[in-house]
Amino acid sequence: MNSMKPPQAVVIASGKGGTGKSTLALNLSVALAERGKRVALLDANLELPSLATLLNLIPRHTLTDLIEGRCSLGEVIVNGPKGITLILGSSLPNITRNLSSAHHFGIVNALNTLSSNLDILIVDTAPGINHSTLNFLSASHDILLIINNEPTAIACNKALINLFRGQHRINNFRIVINKVMNMREGRRAFDTLQREYTEEFNVFLHYAGHVHAHKHARSAAKNGRTLYELYPTSEFTKDIKKLAHNIEKWPSKETPTGRIEFFMDGATNAASCALPQEGKFLANTPID
Repeated sequence: MNSMKPPQAVVIASGKGGTGKSTLALNLSVALAERGKRVALLDANLELPSLATLLNLIPRHTLTDLIEGRCSLGEVIVNGPKGITLILGSSLPNITRNLSSAHHFGIVNALNTLSSNLDILIVDTAPGINHSTLNFLSASHDILLIINNEPTAIACNKALINLFRGQHRINNFRIVINKVMNMREGRRAFDTLQREYTEEFNVFLHYAGHVHAHKHARSAAKNGRTLYELYPTSEFTKDIKKLAHNIEKWPSKETPTGRIEFFMDGATNAASCALPQEGKFLANTPID
């Protein structure tokens, strides 16, 4: 990798729960690692984090410990399948799930210390619309929305797109249709969503692909293994491989926008907030 090229940050989100977002994030990370990428996977779901459950892991420290100042980033990191770096989560109390901007900056800044040993960061966010998810989305280089081919999932993601466009003036979204029965279903679902924006000239939706449903997803999680490893010839794995290949071709982000962004911590971001101390983080900063 070019040492001057910052790692890519892909934030995975969904306007609705139950879309298979976390399973996709985990398997996509493994696929990228198999392609020779140095990958970190962050569980940024502060409501019901699931990556540790999917891998049958009980981490000693989590993102919550980092946020609350009980450990350093190095103590949170866990080695995952295919050599991926895992930063696992645990639930924050209800009153503290909406992190302040200072806390959000602290997470982004802490992860920036990994940049020299990283090619791509995958961030798995909480489903739905909340302050923390929107903050992580605004810090991304690429937004990957996970949608199922059902009316409620399409409607919820439309609401997420509209809110994000209105509040953050971000209008580019990559769409994956998950849990399809065939490739035609994926394209039809994307076309349904895209028709909602036919008259909109400032919203750009990009079809990133589809992923087949897999009947053994639950049993794989029960055994702490990924579908990608257990079923290498399945349609699910073929789709994940294709998505990983496509991500490698996405344009790199090398110019900061002025928002707090992953791996774009130049003067624009550094001036916006004092840096947290390693190991102490922002435990004394009030949470909104």
